[in-house]
Amino acid sequence: MKTLKLFFTSTPPASLLYTRRAGINHQPIYIAMLLVVIFIGCSSKDTDENTQTETKTYWTCTMHPQVRSDRPGACPICNMDLIKKVEDAEEQPATDEEMANMITLSGRKQVLANISTVIVKKENLQEQVTAYSYLDFVENNRRTISARFNGRIEKLFVDKTGDYIKKGQPLFEIYSPDLVQAQNEYLIALNNSSNSTSLVNAAKKKLEIFGLTSEQIQTLEKNREINITLTYYSPISGTVIEKKVQEGVYVNEGTAIYDVAELSTLWNIAEVYENNLANIKVGSPVKLRLRAYPGEEFNGRATFIYPVINSQTRTVKVRSEFSSYGGKLKPQMYGETVFSRDGGKGLLVPADAVIIAGKRAVVWAKAGDGMFEAREVTLGNRYNNKYHIISGLNEGDEIAATGGFLIDSESQLKSGMPSGHQHDESDSRKDQKEKPKSEPSEENSHQSHSGKINDNSLKTFNFVCPVLGEPVSEKAPTVEYKGKIIGFCCKGCDKKFAADPEKYMKNLSGDGKKFIGES
Repeated sequence: MKTLKLFFTSTPPASLLYTRRAGINHQPIYIAMLLVVIFIGCSSKDTDENTQTETKTYWTCTMHPQVRSDRPGACPICNMDLIKKVEDAEEQPATDEEMANMITLSGRKQVLANISTVIVKKENLQEQVTAYSYLDFVENNRRTISARFNGRIEKLFVDKTGDYIKKGQPLFEIYSPDLVQAQNEYLIALNNSSNSTSLVNAAKKKLEIFGLTSEQIQTLEKNREINITLTYYSPISGTVIEKKVQEGVYVNEGTAIYDVAELSTLWNIAEVYENNLANIKVGSPVKLRLRAYPGEEFNGRATFIYPVINSQTRTVKVRSEFSSYGGKLKPQMYGETVFSRDGGKGLLVPADAVIIAGKRAVVWAKAGDGMFEAREVTLGNRYNNKYHIISGLNEGDEIAATGGFLIDSESQLKSGMPSGHQHDESDSRKDQKEKPKSEPSEENSHQSHSGKINDNSLKTFNFVCPVLGEPVSEKAPTVEYKGKIIGFCCKGCDKKFAADPEKYMKNLSGDGKKFIGES
């Protein structure tokens, strides 16, 4: 204003007076200069006002973000000191219903919160069942070599446990009177073979039963000499699991001498819970992880599902076959078996992107530049570190893969209500407002016999809701029960409590601070 006053009261310069005398009209020039001065003054004032309104300072409670104050102080709920918070104009809480589930974050806050986004897309749903297991011998590849007649072990050719033997390899040398008599009977039958061939065949069959090979019988037939000791040859190939005799010991018919097993193929026995049997099929691929070889996986195939479930553990045995990989896998090794099944394709999102709060699951989807929207989703099975999304998201949506909890915390600070809260109190209040005032509400008609009171200023007995176990809300109705004021987390829980108070009081601890959930 001083500038304008000086402009109109000051004496014009000499040059202007000279031009005025010359007959030149400067009135349009004065008017133009006046408008420029007014425009500059108004613009600077608006700029100052905008600068002042860009940010807003308020104080809030870290434990109760719904508490807001324009000055420092203490929280009226927990008496904690309020903290100062600066709210940008662009991040004002949304008032429009369409923006209620959205939050805007500046680029700086996104960097500080380490927020990264991914595009939702369809991937293969590889269903997996993991079970603890152990390796064992293949039953039909394990044999016991026993004595077929009474005698004395004169010499052991295979004298160590762990030795690998081949079919036809000499195992031990034995002296046996029974074997000597059998050889003698065969030679007598050969000498009288012109009279009867049946005796020759019977005597030869007895030698075969005793374990003599065709070569040994042919040598006896050719030389016609009885051997006092006989070398016994292995009928199978495999590894000696246990050597049960020593040289010089007497053995009876049926005495076990060697325990032999073929270890090129092993069985893997897994204990699978009965509710996972639907994901296991005979012939499906199986992976084995062993503690002895961390980071390695061995491939096999499921071959048999046992017909009986263990009544104690509620598990059933599933047998798989694996190669021993050159002796790398050994019987009685403990491991972890992974059964895989192709479940088609579906939407998969990172597990860190899903915020699970009670019965609800929320994912923050990007709705624009710096804007995120809370989407409630329905979860399917979990595949490693990803969740299958049944509904709530579409292919191509961009979501927050990391930093979702920080976005959710920022949303709580702005709205005062967790995004994953199990009850929509705003909807219940909205429904209550829409009811005609002339009609008595169901709640009021129920109050007359349930002990419900409307004075929420009275101190409640409990800290958690006896129905759902959530923290008690000051906005929810209260019920008087046996001289105690019972609080709830939301509208609706009070009606359930009033229907059967004895049942829900059992859910609370004696001091009302914990939810023990006995009913």
